[in-house]
Amino acid sequence: MSPAPDLRPLFRPRSIAIFGASARPGRPGCDIIAAASLLGPAPRLYPITPRYDTILGIPCLPDAAALPETVDLAVIASGSARILADAAAAIEAGAKALHVLGDLDTGDCDALGRMAAEHGVALLGPNSVGFVNYAGKSLSTWIAPPEGQRTSGSIALILQSGALFSYANAVDPRLSFSLTVQPGREAGVTLSDALIHALAMPETRVVGIYLETVADPSRFLEGLAEAERGGIPVVVLAPGRSPLAAIAIATHARRLAGSTAGLEAVFRRHGVIATASLDQFWCTLRLMSAGLHLGPGGLCVVTDSGAQRAMTIDVAKREGVPLSNFSPLTEARLRAILAADLEPQNPLDMWGGEEDLPRHVSDCLTAALEDPDSAIGLVLTEFGVSDDDTFPTRMADGAVAAAKRASKPILAASFSTRHFSPARILRMEQAGLRVLDGLETSLTALAHLFAWRDRPSWPQVEPMPAETRQRIASALDALRPADENAALDILALAGLPTVDRHLVVSAEQAERAAAEFGMPVVLKSAEALLHKTEADGVVLDLRDGPAVRAAYDDLAHRLGPRALVAPMVRGGIELALGALVDPVFGPIVMVGAGGTAAEILSDRRFALAPVSEAEALAMIASLRVSPLLDPLRGKPGIDRHAVAKAVSELSVLVAAFPERICEIDVNPLIATPYGSTAVDAVILPANSMDDPR
Repeated sequence: MSPAPDLRPLFRPRSIAIFGASARPGRPGCDIIAAASLLGPAPRLYPITPRYDTILGIPCLPDAAALPETVDLAVIASGSARILADAAAAIEAGAKALHVLGDLDTGDCDALGRMAAEHGVALLGPNSVGFVNYAGKSLSTWIAPPEGQRTSGSIALILQSGALFSYANAVDPRLSFSLTVQPGREAGVTLSDALIHALAMPETRVVGIYLETVADPSRFLEGLAEAERGGIPVVVLAPGRSPLAAIAIATHARRLAGSTAGLEAVFRRHGVIATASLDQFWCTLRLMSAGLHLGPGGLCVVTDSGAQRAMTIDVAKREGVPLSNFSPLTEARLRAILAADLEPQNPLDMWGGEEDLPRHVSDCLTAALEDPDSAIGLVLTEFGVSDDDTFPTRMADGAVAAAKRASKPILAASFSTRHFSPARILRMEQAGLRVLDGLETSLTALAHLFAWRDRPSWPQVEPMPAETRQRIASALDALRPADENAALDILALAGLPTVDRHLVVSAEQAERAAAEFGMPVVLKSAEALLHKTEADGVVLDLRDGPAVRAAYDDLAHRLGPRALVAPMVRGGIELALGALVDPVFGPIVMVGAGGTAAEILSDRRFALAPVSEAEALAMIASLRVSPLLDPLRGKPGIDRHAVAKAVSELSVLVAAFPERICEIDVNPLIATPYGSTAVDAVILPANSMDDPR
């Protein structure tokens, strides 16, 4: 890992100078002083302003020259016009770190970053709402955490949004943090720096990131790799994946949204948990912060209605949550407890009247959880209703009793997120039973927990042999953009199986090539066209010489004389392979649905290159079209290992030449029970000036 900046003066300052200090409540220069002692004894504070003698009882200083000591942190709460001057004065006075609240234009922002870097000063901001270091009992923010939510916890939170930071420290009393940071414009300390610092804190069990852009990709990858080594899950909410959302981020925060493909590839490689909404984000952080260690098996669910049972089955299947399968012994044990008309199966509808309900719930939950195939238990009902309804209270009492004696973890979840009466939920939490929010959100979080438990460790990939690398380099030197024949030759050198073909420049050559292959054949334009189908540049199923000659004459007249003749590849499933060099994260490989449906289905998976065959198999298995590759009604399934080998070899190719290759498109790759064949390919060199698209 590259050397990290020393962030201790920033996140645990012993002394703070506040430039632009104010005595007016509601002004950042005042509120940041008022908040300094909320977590514990305040550091030594030096408000710097010539306008006041004291602020909140603290003597003020007229300027930085009057500081009686070299401070750890200088907070710049001044207006934008004074930020650079005050930052320079703070650095001249020896400040080891800066927190800049206000914003600057791009030029001044860059100048501030250079100034801090030249003097070895840790800079948070500009335009940073600040941080709260719960574990270190220090903070620098004018948006203070409310009373009752100031104790240290295990979630480190890094948010590239001031609005989200403004309520994150108070959004849910069940969430507790080790550190929360809003890095602002990241002219100095980046999100990645904050991530690595948070991972080094012994209190941190999970990191949550609201991500809009990655300023320093290599360091971000270092941080994710460090989290992976330390067994600390990273949960990310990354908006901007649609074009309109990307525009919204760029115009509001002056950022460019990250690459969808790049982020997916990075998340896959490092086991990052990607969430799709704030509810999923908070719920997953809450669950992962518990530090649960799951044994083998799935989830057992105890609920109190057939409707809840049915919906649980549906959502668990959709979200990929493994449900435990009860053994005959467990079923017999439950049969003795349940009403005669209820099935002793998971999820378990335990409704049987309200007599001694706590004991009944506890007995059912205990029996279900003690099954060898149960890793974790969940009790599910509407816990968020008013205390006037005592039924959920008694269910909660039974769940708490079971949890106290269980050797496996037990959770609770309210069936919906309508928590207008949260008192019962908070009492359950105080009794040690963690409560999640809503069936769908809770099961999504549990799916993340199981995926984290079962995350694979991919094997290393051997680099391309030197001789192969030299031959491909020579071929790339001569490559023209969108030259399909040359592209297929390069893929063959890399080890991918490619279709037999002849390059022809006359009708006579086309007819002879077709006769050599045997009918039927396909004729394609070999001119520089990326999308031959749209240009009517592909003619299929030609069955005799005159048909071949006529098709060639038409293509030559409309598109040019170069053409490819190849045998028709019958049967199989059309897949698409691709590779690109992401501008942020580098070489990436893709596999997805192929043929003319590729863009319509948008069914594809990305991974950082190179990938092993094992990782490629997992990518293929996660495609929506994956079931089409399986055996069906006596027909054999396709050779998945052959496809995975092609994906791996393509990934090794793009990883070997990231400076030479811009994109590779293999569509389709025909996958059959006996192997796979690339029948169409395009390679765009990185130095291509003319994009034929």
